[in-house]
Amino acid sequence: MSVESLEALERRILGKGCRPRLLGDKGRGFIEAQLLCDAHLSFILVQAALDGRPLPETPRRLKSLLADALGRAQAPFKPHGGRAAAGHPLPLSVLYRGYVLLMLAGMERAGMADEASTALFDALAAQLVEALSRQLVLPSFGKSAIWPCDSAPAAAGLLLHGRLRGNAESRAAGERLVARLVELAALPTGFPAKVDAKGRPVEPTPRATTLAWTGAFLAMASHPAARTFTDTLVDDYCDRPAGDLLPFAACREWPRGMKGREDSASGPLVHGGYSIGASALAIAATRLSDKHSQWHAHLLNAAREMGIGSTLENPGHYPLEAALYWWGTTARPW
Repeated sequence: MSVESLEALERRILGKGCRPRLLGDKGRGFIEAQLLCDAHLSFILVQAALDGRPLPETPRRLKSLLADALGRAQAPFKPHGGRAAAGHPLPLSVLYRGYVLLMLAGMERAGMADEASTALFDALAAQLVEALSRQLVLPSFGKSAIWPCDSAPAAAGLLLHGRLRGNAESRAAGERLVARLVELAALPTGFPAKVDAKGRPVEPTPRATTLAWTGAFLAMASHPAARTFTDTLVDDYCDRPAGDLLPFAACREWPRGMKGREDSASGPLVHGGYSIGASALAIAATRLSDKHSQWHAHLLNAAREMGIGSTLENPGHYPLEAALYWWGTTARPW
């Protein structure tokens, strides 16, 4: 990952933007793409700064990505209501608010916040604390679309706000939310993909993408509960298809023995039910887990074998995929 490639990725994200689909396929819609592009490039830039190799003008770049997230990236979330925080009208989506909160946490963590971003950080955290006091697992879209994994960025953001700003209310709300996610993971059927407003499973079957997503974000906030999700992911969904002969790993989207459908969340399913989406997110989850460093290395080997290099050579062509991959290879607990 070079400075030039990151700058090319930034130009695409802040210019033409990220297409609302995975791997350029119209049949795999992903309307949150612009938000994720803004946020994950922000995370990469913050981590580079924390590692002592910041890109030139990192504070300006972070502000530009935040402005984009506060602007056009709101579009898919806006129809479902909003509320102002520090003068910014923001969608109510827990996925949207969690991502923005983490972007602000990154700026604070890297010492690149200013008065305006800190005010928004505090206001958005307080808004989430209040919302969670009324309903602990919140929707991403509308009132009934509740994917528990989408609460993981908000949980991480609240924990980080509590730590970075010395805020006991944020820390407590983040802990309550993490505890609820762990409770859901302990259900006899496992961590449900979707629940109703009362937390009752609507789609009870666990999925590797939701486990990897939740484990990775909780690990960003250094929460020990991350292992609940990452351990299950690796133990129950990830394999070494070539056994001990080759150092490759891949993760299936659905539980072993189940032939589930392919959709935009899972990404393409390849031979054996292995999921490109689950395997990609597992790269981040295993990097953030001290226990699974060898799995991380083997997942990277498989990604290279499957042709990730062509995507990274032209990050402007598949900006979301490049951002997620580079985040997965650079992420550390904040």
